[in-house]
Amino acid sequence: MTLSASKFYSSGTDTIDVALESAFFANLKMRNGTFKLTQPSRFRDLEAAFRPYVEERVGSLREVLDVGVSVGITTVELARFLTDCGGAASIVATDLFIEAHIVEVFPGFRVFCDPEGWPLQYDVRGVAVRPWVRKLDYVTLAFIPLMFGRIVLRPFLRKRIEAGMSRPVQMITRSLPSNGEIVFVENDIMRRSERFIRRFDMVRAANILNTGYFSPDQIRTAIANIHSYLRGPGALLVIARTNRARENAGTLFELSGNGSFAALERVGGGSEIERLVLDFRAPATADGCR
Repeated sequence: MTLSASKFYSSGTDTIDVALESAFFANLKMRNGTFKLTQPSRFRDLEAAFRPYVEERVGSLREVLDVGVSVGITTVELARFLTDCGGAASIVATDLFIEAHIVEVFPGFRVFCDPEGWPLQYDVRGVAVRPWVRKLDYVTLAFIPLMFGRIVLRPFLRKRIEAGMSRPVQMITRSLPSNGEIVFVENDIMRRSERFIRRFDMVRAANILNTGYFSPDQIRTAIANIHSYLRGPGALLVIARTNRARENAGTLFELSGNGSFAALERVGGGSEIERLVLDFRAPATADGCR
């Protein structure tokens, strides 16, 4: 049985295991149609394959960017991996949807929603009810109250949030280390963030940049943004995807002195967008540099 958001965020961190946490977030459908899907230890084979290259450069890995982290369970594992390699990097973890709110509509009925009032879960006297529509709902006509409720509730929820009449929470794992080495930031990889420019010694984009989500032109835009975030030659880029059989395909890249990428290692035949990364060329700046 899925936990209600009120129960989930009211329980202590020692009472929620990672599997139960993953199950809670997996039932949340964002307003762009994606789910907060994640599983622990899903990148273990990537870490094993890429470990020699990371250990070789671990002294220069000061800041790491983890893109599209969902709730950050694998980001916590990345932090442990870097520590095991002898590093002490700080990590910025980004996702399109992090902030959320619990809004009481009336006694016994709460809505877990994003800052725009998009319902993520209904809480009816402690029982979690999904607000999103399945294909079967069009057959049973259950889609009618679900869609009607969403249309009616969104402006109400947004007003409550704007008035400060909500409980703000974050859709991130509660297994975070207490040392503050991981910072979560809402960010869209398709929009360049000036505060990230030339900042990171390593970027990981796992289960986000693939042809199932984006067109080749969109992927090129994301690659250009990631390129601008890397500190300079020698910086590392990991791009990977997990298929339905829970098998990973990924490539470890290194930024070359001429601004292009070189493939260092592959898992599962390499990333499906590897050619787009290798073909990328940084545009020349006004002074002729890249």
